[in-house]
Amino acid sequence: MNHNKRSSVRSIVCIILVVLLIGSLVSGALILMVHGATSKEIEAELSALRKEQSELKKQSDELKAQINENKSKTQTLVERKADIDRQIRLTTESITNLNEQIQQISLLIANKQTELEASEAEEARLNEQYKTRLRSMEETGRISYWAILFGAKSFSDLLDKVDAIREIAEADQLMLQKMAEVSARIEGERRELELQISELDAARKELDENRQALGEQRAAADELLIEMARAYEQMSKEYEDYMAAEDELSAQIAKSEKDYYEALSREEAARIAEQNRLANERAKQAAQQNGTTAPSSSGFLYPLPYACKITDPYGYRVHPLTKKYSWHNGVDFAAGAGTSILATKSGTVTTAAYAEAWGYYVVINHGDGFSSLYAHQPYLIVSVGDYVTQGQTIGYVGSTGWSTGPHLHFTIYYNGADVNPFNYIS
Repeated sequence: MNHNKRSSVRSIVCIILVVLLIGSLVSGALILMVHGATSKEIEAELSALRKEQSELKKQSDELKAQINENKSKTQTLVERKADIDRQIRLTTESITNLNEQIQQISLLIANKQTELEASEAEEARLNEQYKTRLRSMEETGRISYWAILFGAKSFSDLLDKVDAIREIAEADQLMLQKMAEVSARIEGERRELELQISELDAARKELDENRQALGEQRAAADELLIEMARAYEQMSKEYEDYMAAEDELSAQIAKSEKDYYEALSREEAARIAEQNRLANERAKQAAQQNGTTAPSSSGFLYPLPYACKITDPYGYRVHPLTKKYSWHNGVDFAAGAGTSILATKSGTVTTAAYAEAWGYYVVINHGDGFSSLYAHQPYLIVSVGDYVTQGQTIGYVGSTGWSTGPHLHFTIYYNGADVNPFNYIS
């Protein structure tokens, strides 16, 4: 009988221990799931973003130092505008980086909050288990281990009770140890969460500062443009020099594009022409299916996603700054800032650079004697050597360089000379 009773007690204790062990294993598994690769990946992404932000900060500081140094010199309005354009580009990149950091930190906070909630739920479960056992002891009148021992009716019964108490005490010790570990983990997770929230606040503060700086830089750029317009008579000679430089640059681009095309072998030219034909055909089919702008009969696509007012056509015009009659080698589209610029045809990017007249601009060689130029972008998103397909976004409308407001300056070259774009685009 005593043997059976001892076995029963041991069985009950074993069941309790098994339940506790299973609970610990399940809790541990949940914690491992929460602490999985996702948080590590987010932290790696954050580390890369912070490194990029540090490099942007370094470039920005160097540019500020250069601008301060330039202020002591006699700078032309164009040179000052170029400096501000570069500042705006770096600030815009910094804002993009900080927005990505905020997104990653928010994901990390969400993960950490999930971990904390899981740990708090585990702590509550363990506390409830412990309270349940204590209540059970109180309800049966067995308030303490001593009461259990003194309630023994015989020496054999006492041995059974000592054995049971030892096993119960071990289970209690394990539970208390587990509760202490969970409590310590919760405290650590709360500290990490507070740190991440602090980092999020710091990133948001820096983002606000960058946005304010961007607004100030854009205002400074606008003031310079107004100053240019007001001082056009005094700066007429200066502007004519820059216009001559732009014409010279345009001529150089036209010649280099012609040389690039002529340097291609007949086989390569035929391959690119066929590649472009197929790409253009796909773009045309997609445009017909989606109801968007389709390439013209000559195979060129309108360089913007929607039709825009033409502020300056191709040919001779009265310049908006100098008010003088001068040659305009492209078309100016009055699109809103940030509007996508589309590749008019497929081809290879042969130029992606900054010029004081055009600001940030891109040239694409289409491999059939034609090239196209897209100027005044706020920054560059393609690089020399990139192959772009017709209709692909290759930049955005901006106002860098000699510009009186956001617009796209668009030029088409054929065999070394600029031509009227509206002879080719619809």
